[in-house]
Order: sequence, then C-alpha cells, then structure tokens
Amino acid sequence: MPGFVAGALVAHPPILLTEVGGAQSERVRATAAAMRQLDAILLTVDAPLAVVVSPHSPSSMTSLPVRRAAHAAGDLGRFRAPQVRVEAQVDVELAAALVVDGQRAGFSLIWAEETELDHGVVVPLHSLPRTMASKRFIFLGVSGWPFSRFAEFGGWLHARLGERSAILIASGDLSHRLTPDAPYGFRPAGPLFDRLVIDALRARSWEQIESLDPDLVEKAGECGLRPLAILLGAGRAANLKSQVLSYEGPFGVGYPVVAFTASASPAMVLDIQTLGRHAIDTYLRTHRLVDPPQPIPIELQSPSAVFVTLRKHGELRGCVGSVRPTEATAAHELIRYAVASAVRDPRFDPVRLDEVSALTVKVQLLDMPEPVRDIAELDPHVYGIIVRRGDRQALLLPDIDGIETPEQQVLAACQKAGIDRYAPLQLERFRTRTLT
Repeated sequence: MPGFVAGALVAHPPILLTEVGGAQSERVRATAAAMRQLDAILLTVDAPLAVVVSPHSPSSMTSLPVRRAAHAAGDLGRFRAPQVRVEAQVDVELAAALVVDGQRAGFSLIWAEETELDHGVVVPLHSLPRTMASKRFIFLGVSGWPFSRFAEFGGWLHARLGERSAILIASGDLSHRLTPDAPYGFRPAGPLFDRLVIDALRARSWEQIESLDPDLVEKAGECGLRPLAILLGAGRAANLKSQVLSYEGPFGVGYPVVAFTASASPAMVLDIQTLGRHAIDTYLRTHRLVDPPQPIPIELQSPSAVFVTLRKHGELRGCVGSVRPTEATAAHELIRYAVASAVRDPRFDPVRLDEVSALTVKVQLLDMPEPVRDIAELDPHVYGIIVRRGDRQALLLPDIDGIETPEQQVLAACQKAGIDRYAPLQLERFRTRTLT
C-alpha cells in the first residue's frame, strides 16, 4: 500500500525515560506503557520509511526545513543523559526530491541547518525501538504556516510518496499550562485545549481540531499542533483512523499517545455489568480481588481515577471511588472500587451475596482535574468538583439530582467535607467518561 500506511502523535518528554527522570518517570507510566503498545502496533506495519516531524527541529517562519545529511544523530546530553543516543540514516534521494517537488507544488521547503537531532526526535525514536529498527528516515521541522497549510502539506506528502510505504511520526506535547506549577504557568485555555483535541481524536472528528480558535491555541502554550496538522492531512488522504492510547499531564504538560492506522485495533468488548458483579461476588466469597480481563481493553489500560456506583432495583446501594489513580491501570482501579462500593460505603450495610445478581454497575472514569479560579467556570451538569480546605476535601460527581447551579454544587461539597462554605477554598473541576 503506497503512501502513509500508519502514523502516530507522540509526546516527547525526556522525563519519560528513567535515564532522565529516575523515580519521577513513574509518574508518566501510562505514557510509557502506551509507547510500548504503539511500538507493537506500528511493528505490524510493513513500511521501510519513517517521516518524523518535530517542533523542536530547525524551523523557519516561511519555509519548512528538511534535513539532508545522510547520517543524523542526537542524544539527551542536555538532560544529563548523554547515554540515551539515537542514530538514523536519512533517505537523501527522497529528501532532495521532496524539496524540489514541494517547491513546484507551492510548498516552501528548504534544507535544514545541520544540527544534532533534538529531544522531539530522540525520545520517540528511543521509545519505539522495534518500529524504528532498520528504517530510513525523513526529518522535518515546522514553520509559521497556518494550520490548514500544514494539513494540505500532509495530504500532498502522502500522494508524493508514490509507491513507497511509510509511517508518519508527529512528535509533540499538548498544552504546557495545565496546572499552576506547569512550565508556562496555568491558563484555563490549557486544559480546555487538551480536552478538545483528545476528545476530537477519540471521536475521530478531526475537523473540530482544524476549527480551533487561534486565540485558544495561543493561550494553551502547546507545541504539538503543527506536527499533528501534517498528520491529520496525511491521515485523511490515507484513510487512517485515530485511536487514543493514553493521555496524561502529571507535570502540567499534556502527553498524548495516539495511533493512526488503516483500521482501529480490534477493541475488546467489555461487559461492565458482568465484570463488576464478578469482582464483588469473588471478593465476598474469597476476600480476594479478581484480575482484569486480558487483554485489557484500550480504554482501561492507562491509570485513571474511577468512581463505581451500584444500584439495586434503581435505588443507590453504594458509591465509592478515587480522586487520583491508585492502581497501574483503570481496569485494576475499577475492580478495586467496585468491591469498595459494595462493602465500604459507610452509608450502607455491606452488599450480601444474594444481592449481587440484582446490582447494576455504573463506572465513571475521571479526567485529570483542573484548577478553578472562579465559580462561574463550574457547570454541575458537565463537571464534577473537588473542594479542599486544609486536610479536608470532598468530591462530587457531575449531574447529581437536585444540584442545578454551581453555588448548590459547592455548598453540597462543602457540607460533605465539613468545610465552611465561606472559608477560602481550593476548587478543581473534572469531566467523567461513563462505562455502563
């Protein structure tokens, strides 16, 4: 199959690698796991060529740089890990043809300044070792083109490859402004931007990314949108589909790992009702937690805070969950809190064995909380909230019966935590994704 047969949007934080982050790398374990999964997915694709676009490679305001040296290399010495080094062979003949043909097609391509490969290239290549073995490469930088121009270029590049089969790696992080301790500080536009991009990639509604407000993009402080735009243009031309493998932002920067393939990986159909009741039944009989189903479905492979709600004949029977992930995967988290909802909700007597078959199970995965500076940013039908004051805190899920306004939501959370409503509060909001 000619042109791009697969691709990926990949985060490039050096701290992903233990050689750089040490113990701190554990905080991005979901990204590391997703990169391993991506490596396995791309390994199945027959493509001798890899095109890599990095926002940290040589750039130009008006032209898009292309590396031309036959051999390229780089390491993470600036991150105190010079032993993390990659070397790559450039397809010089194709690079030269792209520059000439791109100019003819109206795309200003120029030769890149000869520098070592940047971390936006080194981290993905090092993290995808099986995929990248024995490949030849084209390395691209970025320019000041508008989003639509990058997408057009991606489509042109797919067609220009002719009979060559290639994968396209768009290296880039999302917002750098997710939290107050983020590299660029906090902006409300940061979490909003990331949510819109990830939701659009999950839904494969790429046009929502292409129509993002430029002012929102500017305030988000991202670095991955231009490489992603090339990938979206190429992906549309190649009829690829996007599949979000993971997204997290523990250091205030959004780290996406998204596979683009000709057909989405077969998704395991997960029966939440059966799994939840099986977990509870097994625990009541043996006091042991069951193992997650294998393979773990894509949507449950990354760590995630989880709330599990149990109902019996429509009446609440238990609801317990986590504010932050406590397990290696959302699947493990689901099992743990299904059991906790059955036996550790202090409002109810523990569930009995003879009740298990009558239970209905609702599972909500919590997206990463984001700070709230003004109550006007709340919507109780859309967002759950976390309220903190000193060592007291409470969480309320979204769309609770009887709570219609932000004021009611904050008051209910304060009452739940035993906090004075008019005391200085720390507020966070979050969205949920429901599995039923």
